[in-house]
Order: sequence, then structure tokens, then C-alpha cells
Amino acid sequence: MKILLTRHGETEENKQGILQGWLPGHLSKEGRRQARLLAEHLQNVKIDFIYTSDLLRCVETAKEIAKFHPNAKFIPEKLLRESFEDVWKRLRIFYKKITRKHQKDIILIVGHGGSMCLLQGIILHKSLEESLKLEKLKNTAVSEYSIDGKGNCKIVYQNNL
Repeated sequence: MKILLTRHGETEENKQGILQGWLPGHLSKEGRRQARLLAEHLQNVKIDFIYTSDLLRCVETAKEIAKFHPNAKFIPEKLLRESFEDVWKRLRIFYKKITRKHQKDIILIVGHGGSMCLLQGIILHKSLEESLKLEKLKNTAVSEYSIDGKGNCKIVYQNNL
């Protein structure tokens, strides 16, 4: 299985330093441009499934990518929301779900800075504390991981713009 992680485009709230949590967030003009550039960058990458946080800022970013991947199944997922009270637990459930279901697929996951940081830690078999120290994805940066049937992970690249 191949997993591509990305973070939503810049939001108006990001520009103001506002933590959005479960608020929808609104892509800024720059965020919409970033989403378009990301979509163009990924247009020739095979993607079978697009999982996205169900919050607006992620859905808008994911929809830009989906324009180039009309055959990819588009799945809004509440488990990808950001909320540090229970996000680690939710992401572990999500990761188990996708690794069982998509062993031979290429998955794109569009999420939030904090949740994608923690999901990277889960993919890399790190503890919560170690995961919190990982570099957050920049807006619309992509990390790619190749995972074999035993759960072993190979980092292809991280935080690429």
C-alpha cells in the first residue's frame, strides 16, 4: 500500500494565527492557489482513494485534487478531524481501518497540520510523545510512505512542496 499525506491549503485563520480545531476554516486566496498547484502536481500520480477530513478547508483542497482523479473514491472522514483530546485514539482507529481495507491501493489523505503529524507518527510506529516532535506538514506539502503487508514502512519522501 502507498499512503500520501497532505495538509489543506492556507486558510484565512492560518494567516491570523487562529487555531481552528473543528471550525470549518476558509481557504485564503493563497490557499486556493496552493490547492490548485497541489492538484496539478499530483495529476499524474495514481490515486485509488481520497480520504479527507470532513471539515471545509480539507474538503475544498481534496476536491481540487479529485478533479484530476475522477475514478478515485472520495471519502470525507470525521476520524481525521483535529482535536488533541482524542485525535491520537481516532487516528489509530482510522489507520487500522485503512491498512486492513486498502493493502494494495494508493491512498491520499488530506488533513490538518496536527493530525497529519500524529498520523505520520502512527505510520512510523512512534509513540504519541515522539509523534508530537515530528515536523508538521506545511500547507499542501506531501509525504509518501510505502507500507508492506506486515506493516513495515518505507519513507519515500516527507514534507515535499
